[in-house]
Amino acid sequence: MIGSLKIFKVNDSFKNKRIAIVGAADSSFVERNGNYIDSFDIVVRVNKAPYSLTEKSFPFLGSKTNYLFHSFYENNFSGGGPIEWELYKRLGIEKVINPNMNLKGLVTHLNFYKRHLENRVTYNISRKNYKVITNGLGAYIPTIGFSALMLILNSDYKELYITGFTFFQTPYAKGYRDELINTKANEEHISKQGIHNPSLELKLFKKAIENSKPKKVTFDAELSKIIGSRSTL
Repeated sequence: MIGSLKIFKVNDSFKNKRIAIVGAADSSFVERNGNYIDSFDIVVRVNKAPYSLTEKSFPFLGSKTNYLFHSFYENNFSGGGPIEWELYKRLGIEKVINPNMNLKGLVTHLNFYKRHLENRVTYNISRKNYKVITNGLGAYIPTIGFSALMLILNSDYKELYITGFTFFQTPYAKGYRDELINTKANEEHISKQGIHNPSLELKLFKKAIENSKPKKVTFDAELSKIIGSRSTL
């Protein structure tokens, strides 16, 4: 781990880039924006996303992935899913990033290396970036998707397109976490975990969007409706 774990340099990666970030909500399957997503310089996905990328999903989700933000929990309960390097290589994933730069996140990362005993380069974020993400969350731990969103929004990106994020107000896309496809079941799951607060994340996200102006940010129709914005594709 000492030789393989690197710090993800946010501005070096995102500065002056057109970025698309694709979440796991069903809203990503409403419109066939796959080619549009793939046209961006950088495409960011989260957790189990690689397993959703199939010939059937490409017209909606695109096929390109540069960076994967992952919890490094490889069980189904957490939602991270197995980390499979051969799959990631086939998909062209350049970096796998754990944004939980706290003690628990570092322990999770250490356990990953203990399980795999492989010299694979992985990434954390800086403590400074983690403080930006967690500012306003109190004792709650940010979800992986929220972490990725906030890192991008607080960088010097050129343009951003956001799809598949509804802050758990709509179900997961089919095939992502089918055991939680029902919104009520997912609410109970989040409550049982007791570590995330999607409502608070939405509030902080709206504030970050407001502060990001006049940069170009567009959303899918569902997220636009949720945040009360007309900035849609």
